[in-house]
Amino acid sequence: MQKFFKPTLITAMLLTASCTMLPDSTPKVSDSSGPKNIILMVSDGIGFNGWLAADYYQGLAGRQTYQVQRPDGTKPLVLGLAHSALNLIDENGNTLARGTDLSKAAGAVDQGYDPQTRWQRFENAMLNDYLESGSYTSYTDSAAAGTALMSGRKTSVGRINMDWSNSEEFDTIAQIAMKQGLSAGTVTSVMVSHATPAAAVAHNVSRNNYAEIFNEMHDSGLSVIMGAGHPVYDSSGELKASEKQTFKYVGGEQTYHAIRENSDEKTSRYIDSKSEFEALAQGKALPERVIGIVRSGSTLQASRTGLNDAHTPSGMAYNNNVPSLATMSVGALNVLNQDQDGFFAMIEGGAVDWMGHANNMPRFIEEQIDFNQAVDAVVKWVETNSSWNETLLIITSDHECGGIWGEGTWTNGQGGAVAMDRSKESLQTARFNPAEDQFNAFLAVQNRGKGNIPGYQWASRNHTNELVPLWVIGKGADSFNEFIRTDPKAAKLWGEHYKWNGNYVDNTSVFEVMEAAILRSANK
Repeated sequence: MQKFFKPTLITAMLLTASCTMLPDSTPKVSDSSGPKNIILMVSDGIGFNGWLAADYYQGLAGRQTYQVQRPDGTKPLVLGLAHSALNLIDENGNTLARGTDLSKAAGAVDQGYDPQTRWQRFENAMLNDYLESGSYTSYTDSAAAGTALMSGRKTSVGRINMDWSNSEEFDTIAQIAMKQGLSAGTVTSVMVSHATPAAAVAHNVSRNNYAEIFNEMHDSGLSVIMGAGHPVYDSSGELKASEKQTFKYVGGEQTYHAIRENSDEKTSRYIDSKSEFEALAQGKALPERVIGIVRSGSTLQASRTGLNDAHTPSGMAYNNNVPSLATMSVGALNVLNQDQDGFFAMIEGGAVDWMGHANNMPRFIEEQIDFNQAVDAVVKWVETNSSWNETLLIITSDHECGGIWGEGTWTNGQGGAVAMDRSKESLQTARFNPAEDQFNAFLAVQNRGKGNIPGYQWASRNHTNELVPLWVIGKGADSFNEFIRTDPKAAKLWGEHYKWNGNYVDNTSVFEVMEAAILRSANK
């Protein structure tokens, strides 16, 4: 297949900015040099209401390490992020149902996020659970959203760095980084070949082709591949019976055994024990390359079962057989930082989305807290081992999931109050049905104090098109200002704690800024 490299407006602009004055009509760039390191952190499936819910629980709304000025005076830029996939259409312009034979598709369109349309009715941003009516804009999944973030191109749901007709591959940010001599790596709290980590470097017509995706990731030159999906451990870290073992997430049984057998201490090392991840985080005996598959078949913590009671949001103790996302992140950065030219790293809190689909707020909050702790660790790593003058850190989500809103946003027409039994929430929470329920008002989640679940309602079990947060810290952060649009209504709902004025960008701008930063560094 043909490789596709798209020269972008900001890339072309920045490459010429280092030596010449720009015309007044062209956005000006104050610094011609780019960052040495780029770190993209994605909390999968969370919007502003979900982010606030976890921040309220922690008692840190507006005060997380990445939400405040850093000790050297560097201030984070806070924006919203819009996200949408391509809708496939027939020759008459009618939207085709998901899964339709591609031979019936005449084209694809991106309706995009429109603030005015979004706020006309409550369900406008949802793919509704009850009725055959979608949102006014095409909702995305993690494959299409990951493609936009990491290749700057829109595609239809389910595809990874492939165009909607499966005829074209897109160059990704990790590939571009490696072509410029940087190292690159991916870290995730879910299966290592899941959609978001896959989007950093892989190309496939379906996100579900896990073995193919892992094998491409393995052969791509990535210096770090870390995540779950262990073939012989279950979601609670217990060994599986041999007949229940599955190797698809790690490239198939042959690939998995070859990786283990060919592992060595200095060049390409395979690890899976918690202590081995901790050793990397401590900077001990770093290899040139590491493939780390934690001892869990699915997620670090979200899918655990049967553990003792504990003082956690869900009331269940954590699985102590796996490392935290923070530990994995620091270990990955230590390995990547051995490259004197710099690196690109993608770090995902992947199971936030899973708990959004399940409408399980306690575990949703647990997963977001785990992500926040990983960001804390990355910020500390940057300020200890690098600086904000040579590192660009981007913190965002790929889409919202679950339609989280404040308690009282809508009234359930089949029994009045929404079920709020926290211990059995995933089974009892009512969701919004526009044919039966009454919308009252757009309400942000309500703060109930530190250590308490906030006031909220789930409107959906699916992805929605609500704006998600975006924080940017470090070298090149101001490049996002070239892409800004504004949603005043969103600012009124969510802007107070985050000092956000409603400015937002499209998800493709994340790639635009990262690509430009890498090429600026290569040409300085």
